Amino acid sequence: MAFTVLAILSTVTAVAGSITFKDCGSTGATIQSVNVNGCTAEPCHLIRGTNASLQVNFTATEDMSHPTNAIFGVIAGVQVKFPGHEDCCSNNNLVCPIKSGTVSQYKNTIFVAKSYPTISLLVKLSVLDDSKKDFLCIIFPAIVTDS
Repeated sequence: MAFTVLAILSTVTAVAGSITFKDCGSTGATIQSVNVNGCTAEPCHLIRGTNASLQVNFTATEDMSHPTNAIFGVIAGVQVKFPGHEDCCSNNNLVCPIKSGTVSQYKNTIFVAKSYPTISLLVKLSVLDDSKKDFLCIIFPAIVTDS
C-alpha cells in the first residue's frame, strides 16, 4: 500500500534537485525534473523586468515533429497567455524532431515585464504535439514580484 501511494505521488510531483510541479496531462512525455533559474523556494519568484529561464527534462513516449509552445499564467482560474514564440523548433526550445524513447530537454526564457502586476499565480507550460494535444504539460506556483 505504501509503495502504491509513493508511486502515485512520484508521478504527480517531483522535487529531486528541481522545483515541485504537477503534471497537468502530458500524453507524450514522462517528466523527470523542472528547473526555474533562481528558484530556490516555492512559490518561485518571477522578478519584474528580468528573464525567467526554465528547463524541463523528460523522456519522450511518442514521436513528434512540429511541437509548439503554450505558456500561461493562471490567475483565479483564468488562463492568460504569456507572449512568446510558438514554434519550439525554430525557437530552439527543443531539438526536433523528437523520437519516442529519447531523453530530451525543453528550454525557454520568458520576459517578466515591469508592467505585470505583483500577483500570485500558477504557471502552466504546455508543449503541444502535432495534433495540438498536451505532449508535455506542467504547472507550478509562482509570484510576480519586484524582488
